[in-house]
Amino acid sequence: MGHAWNPTGRRAPDGMAERPSRMSVRPRCAHPFVYGEPVDLLADLLRHSRARGAAVARSIVQPPWSVCYLDAAPVSIHAVVRGSAWLLMDGEPPRRLHAGDIAIVRGPQPHTLADDPATPAHIVVYGPNRYAPAGEPPDRAGDRPRVSAGHTYGRRRHGDSEGDHQGDRDGDTALIRGAYQCADDVSPWLLESLPPVLVLSGATGAQRILELVGTEVDRPEPVQSVVLDRLLDLLFMVSLRTWSERQDSDPPRWRRAMADPAIGRALQLLHQHPSRPWTVGTLADTVGLSRSGFARRFHTLVGRPPISYLSQLRITLAAELLTEPGQTLDSIARTVGYADAFSLSSTFKRVRGVSPNEYRDELGGVGGLS
Repeated sequence: MGHAWNPTGRRAPDGMAERPSRMSVRPRCAHPFVYGEPVDLLADLLRHSRARGAAVARSIVQPPWSVCYLDAAPVSIHAVVRGSAWLLMDGEPPRRLHAGDIAIVRGPQPHTLADDPATPAHIVVYGPNRYAPAGEPPDRAGDRPRVSAGHTYGRRRHGDSEGDHQGDRDGDTALIRGAYQCADDVSPWLLESLPPVLVLSGATGAQRILELVGTEVDRPEPVQSVVLDRLLDLLFMVSLRTWSERQDSDPPRWRRAMADPAIGRALQLLHQHPSRPWTVGTLADTVGLSRSGFARRFHTLVGRPPISYLSQLRITLAAELLTEPGQTLDSIARTVGYADAFSLSSTFKRVRGVSPNEYRDELGGVGGLS
């Protein structure tokens, strides 16, 4: 009779079967690929969020002041560096922001920042570089530089100048705003998971990033736009990480989904192996649920059906590969899980509204291929 395997090398007691070294034993599973390296889902979603040609500005304001944002930016990040402000948005309660607060606003709904909820708008922002005094028609909004170092709104004072740090006075409010310009710049599920307005205080690492933003907007230099894009990405990342860590009573959608044993495992599989020929049936089989039960639970927790989520993920990956030189549609199609360029192009246009070639052409005019 054999003897059971023992890491000490001693013979196992009689009656127990010997087995080979643990290093050569693979867990028994019908789908061994589920044992890949765990995916940090928030990190993966943020990895697929990348600003291109973001609108970034530092503003110094003095009461009374009010700025209305009609630029339909998919995500705006407002930071109060000094002073305070009110954030107003239809359908949402007014929120008071203090120094150190960061507000993330999901577009495209308009919103307003003001010294007081009753203050009428003084400035209307119509686009990334277009704004005008309230009351003037949108076509009067002139083109401004992509980055403005220091708008001064509200009551102007003798000797003050735009962008002059030395002109800052007690009672002023200092603001920084960064806005993603295209919905495609933010991971779709991440964008869908954001509340209309999210306010955070003391996000870890945010203060240092804001200091860098404030310095960068004041000195137009080569690659400034790319630096500001990446700083906006960093600010978005640390803000969402802080939100995810703090929301125990009402966690973000991705945390609720990942906390479910079956749906969390399915999301791991989709992000680890997006190119596999997944179906609702194979996913349900793998996580041990019926097909209907799995589809219903996935839709409830994730907010969209499993195959719709997979298509969105694949197209997000394809869009990133389109920025890389030398990548053909056929090679991208095979990489992300489509049989050929035609299948990829058809799904890409359905999801993004443009063909892959049109998307690649558009990138040349928005922040380049950075």
